[in-house]
This record gives sequence, structure tokens and C-alpha cells, in this order.
Amino acid sequence: MPAARRIHSEKKGFRVLGIAESFKKSCKKSTLAGVVMRRDLIIDGMMFGSSTIEGDDATESIISIHKSLARDDINCILLDGLVISMYNIINGEKIAGATGLPVVAITFEDSKGLE
Repeated sequence: MPAARRIHSEKKGFRVLGIAESFKKSCKKSTLAGVVMRRDLIIDGMMFGSSTIEGDDATESIISIHKSLARDDINCILLDGLVISMYNIINGEKIAGATGLPVVAITFEDSKGLE
């Protein structure tokens, strides 16, 4: 894994790529939405992707979203958990390695067995 970049969160132009997903169990794909937001809460970009429900392609989809934005001013990637789309597991270390950015996964509920 590459050395961590120093984050200057005090800067006004600090930008984060946040990625969340939404799906219906009756569909084969889920929608991934990526939003670039500045520290001053200005939305500065967006991109959509998809992942296979019960698949294993979420990590590559997130890397693709980041590459498609073609930006070098994003400081960090925030994820809405590491298990999405009915157990399509995201590899945060692989995303960090591919993008050179720190990856933070946030969960709102405890998940048994994922300590």
C-alpha cells in the first residue's frame, strides 16, 4: 500500500469523494452515486456507476468512478460501508492503492461477524 498522503482538512478547498449505493432486490445491478463535496459544503462534481447485486465488482466500480472524474484535487474517499449490494464486498485497501487516497468506510449499525 502506498504511503498515506498528508491531509490538510483546514483548507477551504478540501474535497471528499463520497460514494453510496441504492438497489432493489428484484434488479441485477445497484446504482453507485459519487459526489465530490468541498469543505464549505459546495458540491463540486458527481458521477454514477453500478455494481452487481450479490457480485464481486463493487471495488472496481468505485475505482472506475474515481478515474472517470479525472481529478487530482480529491483528498479522501468516503464509503457508506464496505458490504453493499447483497454482500458485494468492497476492498478499501485496493481502492486506496489504486487511487493513492485514504479511504474511510462509515457504518451506521453494528454488523455481526464483521468486527
